[in-house]
Amino acid sequence: MNADELVATSTKLTEDLLRAMGFEPRVSARAEGNRVDVTVEVDRDEQLLVGRQGETRQSLQHLLNRFLNKGDGSRYHLQLEVNDSWQQREGELEELARRLAEDAVTQNAEVVSDYMNSQERRIVHVTLREDARVRTFSLGTGMLKRVAVAPASFPDRSEDDSAS
Repeated sequence: MNADELVATSTKLTEDLLRAMGFEPRVSARAEGNRVDVTVEVDRDEQLLVGRQGETRQSLQHLLNRFLNKGDGSRYHLQLEVNDSWQQREGELEELARRLAEDAVTQNAEVVSDYMNSQERRIVHVTLREDARVRTFSLGTGMLKRVAVAPASFPDRSEDDSAS
């Protein structure tokens, strides 16, 4: 699929899904390579599309990716934005990451976030990747995990994990 086809297909899939859910969305899309950024604007009930912590938006994004890729593989990646909610959440997560790093360094101790989905955890890890004072790792199993931020001088956690 070329960029124009990717934009048209992604826009139609998103419009069809949200209309079937009872929304009247304004959908725009922009493609670059195999990635397409789809932006949805709705006038009401935005929280129904986003979810309490973005889980509904992520689920809709997952469904749209499955539809776009016709169920097999992930040749194309669709990133869904609803009324700038993900952009705002990204900013919140970057700020959280910096606060966790400061706390870890100040307390000289490991600090742990609340549970997050993989997309949210990635923002924390990427934000702190260049901060030589700290290191990050995910804790837990399943889709929701916590992010631990520890001073770079702290003992390696993998040794602790083997004991439990």
